Amino acid sequence: MRITTKEKSQIEDAIKRAESETSGEILPVILKHSDFYPAAHFRMAIVVGFLASLIFYNAYDFDDPLSLLWVQLPGMILGYLLAFLSFFKRLFTMKAEMTEEVHQRAIEVYFENKVSMTRDRTGIMIFVSELERKVEVLADCGINSQVEKNYWDTLVAELTASIGKGEKVEGMVLAIESCGKSLQENFPIKDDDTNEVSNHLITE
Repeated sequence: MRITTKEKSQIEDAIKRAESETSGEILPVILKHSDFYPAAHFRMAIVVGFLASLIFYNAYDFDDPLSLLWVQLPGMILGYLLAFLSFFKRLFTMKAEMTEEVHQRAIEVYFENKVSMTRDRTGIMIFVSELERKVEVLADCGINSQVEKNYWDTLVAELTASIGKGEKVEGMVLAIESCGKSLQENFPIKDDDTNEVSNHLITE
C-alpha cells in the first residue's frame, strides 16, 4: 500500500517530537520489499508450465508430443509474470530466504544512512519490509546497552502486529514514540545537540 504525503508527515513529525527531548537519533524505513526474489519467479514458472501441460495432456488427444511444449512455454511465461503479485511471490519464496534478505537490506540501509556514526552511538533504525511482512530494529551500542533485554523484541512484535492489522503508519508512530522515551531516559538532549541523521522517512 502506498504511503501518502500526509502519512509520511505523521511519521516525520513523530521523529521530530521524539528527538526534541533526546540526543539520540531515529531513522524510519518502510520499503515495499527487500529483494526482487528471482527464484520465486522461476519456481512459479516451472509449476504453472507443468500444470498447463498436464491439463492439456488430460483434456485433449494429440499425436505430436511437441504440442505439449507449445502449451508449457506460455504457462511458464504466465507463471513468471504472476510472481510479480505479492501473494504469489510470498507463496513461492522460502521464509529463510525472506528473513536473510530483509536482514541484509536492513544492515545496508543502516550503514548507508550513517546511523552507526552518531556522537554518542545512540542511533536507532526502525525497518519495515512490506512484502515479507517483517520488521527489524537496529540499535547502536550506546542505546543497546541501556535498554532492557527484551525491549527490542517487544517493539518488533508490537509493530508487526500493527502491520498485520493494516496500521503500519500508526504502528511506526508508536514505535518511534517508544524509542524516543527510551532515549530520553538514558540520553537527554544536550545544549550542543545537532541533528546527525535525517528525519525523513526512507521508502526506497
